[in-house]
Amino acid sequence: MKTPELGREPLPGVALVRFCDAEGRDQALAGEVADRLRSVLETRERALLVISGGRTPVGLFRCLSGESLAWESVDVVPADERWAPPESEERNSRLIRETLLQGPASAACFHELADTTADAPEQAASEATARLSALAWPADVVILGMGEDGHIASLFPDAPELERAMDVSRPPGVVVMRPPSQQRTRLTLNLPALSGAGLTVLQLAGTAKKEALDRAVSAPEAIGDMPVRYFFRQPLQVYWSP
Repeated sequence: MKTPELGREPLPGVALVRFCDAEGRDQALAGEVADRLRSVLETRERALLVISGGRTPVGLFRCLSGESLAWESVDVVPADERWAPPESEERNSRLIRETLLQGPASAACFHELADTTADAPEQAASEATARLSALAWPADVVILGMGEDGHIASLFPDAPELERAMDVSRPPGVVVMRPPSQQRTRLTLNLPALSGAGLTVLQLAGTAKKEALDRAVSAPEAIGDMPVRYFFRQPLQVYWSP
């Protein structure tokens, strides 16, 4: 693994770590996450891991799946999900099952957001919120991705439901999102469920994502325009590779 370069912190509390390649980034982050989960399980019976889908975390998931820890005591929750058939390649749950929940990590307890036996996404969101209320929030580790528009999970800037999803006065839960920019209806963890973790990581790849991060950092107050900006208010590690 190549040695990472610790970049200048773009904002107080935001640590930017640059890697030469995705492999080095994924190996380093897998080790960081595994160490944090082990530390939590030394003092508590269960640990809570929230993860995002998409292409970027695939290598991380494969690295993390082989880590030796008490996976049977880890609850894994996707940050968001598309309202699509369970077998659809668009489903984050399918990606997570095929890449993270393998080998030692197959013993983890996985919690679906979008139960498609429900008649409507609103019903699925309500049922998921009820199930997830039994978990120990805030999460111990949250791994986020970011779109070029600054969205994280399915908190899209153009979604009519964004204000409700980012209302920090609500308890942790699941919200239905219908952003016009997206073809699929989404279910997402709300901001109270995504924030306040013991370790929050933003995993990015490519020049376009780094430029989007720079735009977000340049005007951190305009949270509604780029929801990722909310996470600049808390300790955040950014793992980036070209």
